[in-house]
Amino acid sequence: MILTNNMPNVVRLKLVILGWAVASLFFTAVLMVSDIGGDKPLAFALYANAVHFALWALALPVLSRCVRRFPLSHAKRIRNAVVLLLTVAGFGFVVMLSQWAILNSTYFPYHSSSFWSFMKSELVRFLPSDILIGMVLVVALEGWRIWLDFQAERTRATELERQLAVARLDALRMQLHPHFLFNTLHAIAGLIAEQPPTARRMVVALGDLLRLTLKDTEVSVRSLAEELEFADLYLGIEKLRLGDRLMLGYDIEPEATSAEVPQLLLQPLFENAVRHGAARTVNACEVRFRAHRQGPELHLTLYNDGPVRSPGSSSPPFGVGLANTIARLRLYYKDQFQFEYTDRPEGGVQIDLTIPYKKAHNGRMRSNELYATAPIADTHADH
Repeated sequence: MILTNNMPNVVRLKLVILGWAVASLFFTAVLMVSDIGGDKPLAFALYANAVHFALWALALPVLSRCVRRFPLSHAKRIRNAVVLLLTVAGFGFVVMLSQWAILNSTYFPYHSSSFWSFMKSELVRFLPSDILIGMVLVVALEGWRIWLDFQAERTRATELERQLAVARLDALRMQLHPHFLFNTLHAIAGLIAEQPPTARRMVVALGDLLRLTLKDTEVSVRSLAEELEFADLYLGIEKLRLGDRLMLGYDIEPEATSAEVPQLLLQPLFENAVRHGAARTVNACEVRFRAHRQGPELHLTLYNDGPVRSPGSSSPPFGVGLANTIARLRLYYKDQFQFEYTDRPEGGVQIDLTIPYKKAHNGRMRSNELYATAPIADTHADH
């Protein structure tokens, strides 16, 4: 048929009937307003055209198979064109004879002459028009086949592009695992001799962190609440290392916790805040995270206290974590996100991130009470 393979048979049948009815009415009108129909009555002209195009409709499945078997876009297009032309000529001859037989035996007010008289007088008159109709159908079928091939190739290209993006996302996400694992192990190694109990608790916390990481290896997105749960495990390790120097604060709207975000989005941001904040000062350092929804967008802000940068110094280049995060955001959202990294006048840095808001499908909401509208506090994460 001319229609897609995925289209239901009932829809195909309805479209074929519609085409048959339109063609029958159109050519009946042409016969009645021209001299082609002679003195034949309207009822006969309508009946003749209905039978004529019904026969061509019955021939459509075979013509469709012939077009797929001998495509004009093939390397042997000349041979295929000759084969299709001969096929159309044969179908045209059969349709013409079948129409004459049906009309001569069913339309009783009008009977034509004998078969041989019909062949002598009407063959040259009607056969070319039937061949032309068959050629139009073949061209339409070939055009539709080319369109379907184009759509299939475009779908295939889109799927390949999606698979490439998924592979790149997985590679970037896997790059983060050894990154924060190395940093954490380095911190544990520094505490083994000085503070063995703290080092042991950091190892336990690291085990919880790795367990949660391995559990969601096939998931590329999750809710903000789940992402905060993972980040809390990481911050618990940093809290053990830095003690009272690290103060954590959250200001999160309940609706924002159900937003869908890329996996491992927050951990590199928190790591950057700790590295440029509490790790560089001997005083108490606040790291504060805010999240709220504004229409179709989710706004995330993370800032930290820290040393004031001199006006003449250039901004430090992004490390592995931030560069990786920006690359993944670009893959997820293309140009539909905003990432701003600025130095705060009072010291420290601030990151502002805006991404499209989308509700997570299976986001766990148990973290709402933990983070939503939490005041600035010294959040202990000793597990």
